[in-house]
Amino acid sequence: MDIITQGLLGSTAAQAGYGEKIGRKSAFYGFVIGLLPDFDIIAGLFGPWASLKYHRGPTHAFIVLTIMAIPIGMICKRLARSDVDQKHWIGLAFLSLITHPIIDWFTSYGTSLWWPLTDRRYAADALSIIDPVYSFPLLVATLFGLFALTTPLRLKKLALAALAITTVYAGYGYYNSQKMVAMGNEMFRAQGFEPVETRANPTFMNISVFRVVARDAAGRIMVTYLKTASQKPLTKVFLHESDTDEFALKAMQHEHAKLFKWFAMNMLQVKSTVDENSKRIVLLNDMRYGLLTAPDKPLFSAEVEFDSAGNVTRVMRRHSRAGASMKEEFKKTMAHVFSGEFQTIDAAWPAQQ
Repeated sequence: MDIITQGLLGSTAAQAGYGEKIGRKSAFYGFVIGLLPDFDIIAGLFGPWASLKYHRGPTHAFIVLTIMAIPIGMICKRLARSDVDQKHWIGLAFLSLITHPIIDWFTSYGTSLWWPLTDRRYAADALSIIDPVYSFPLLVATLFGLFALTTPLRLKKLALAALAITTVYAGYGYYNSQKMVAMGNEMFRAQGFEPVETRANPTFMNISVFRVVARDAAGRIMVTYLKTASQKPLTKVFLHESDTDEFALKAMQHEHAKLFKWFAMNMLQVKSTVDENSKRIVLLNDMRYGLLTAPDKPLFSAEVEFDSAGNVTRVMRRHSRAGASMKEEFKKTMAHVFSGEFQTIDAAWPAQQ
């Protein structure tokens, strides 16, 4: 989730649990503590691959955060010069920290919740990374707490209400996602494609329009966009196959290629090509993310370059908008969300390669 919402959630959880005991300070310290797990962004100082590996990694793990709640709570009590029992500050720190990976889990990026027991990344695909509908109740609760606009008891009730509303909303997003998975599987099977894994990822700022991505046993990827209020696809259904030539196989042996596959949670397309300079390139495409205005193009990729002797010379991460305008992307997405606009099924089928 975006970092501001993480702070708002931490603040609201802190007020719901400890606002009566700690008072107005719970809103402020809850907000700050709620941001701390994203301290892992400093991994980016050590290069793009370290960022890929460690963001939403150890600092988002339940075990690590449970342990860290103790010293963080003790430090916050001292900073606040509070005479409230230390156990309440530790409890506040725990709630503000633990809600951070929980809401990240509801997005599609992937979060290592159970590190160090496993580095498996979990994603519920229920919420977009930025969703103002989810964030607004938390913002209200936080502002009321920071400025002490009502009594501590009413602030607690307001915070609990905000958490209840956002939890129901996230649950509804998960329900929609699973509904789109079932619909996507039905469409894909109708074209002779048998999914072994299907993901339905919410698009920007909504839980109505989803990018549905499926992988079969052969590693082929099928992609389309679906809307909860329609039985028809919003875009063409695209079939992406992976190359298995010697360059593709060699590329996948590189440590960074393995890391990128892990990041893409196996929704990876491998394409072996030759660029305009006759240089061999293997593209690794994370098919989980894309744009409605360019539905067949991935947002995140990695590029493996080879020299004339067939040796890997470098591996680079790529972030491409496929020449699309983000203004047009937002406009088209919201048109689907609010107006019910969609393509006819005849225009969307059959699968395009």
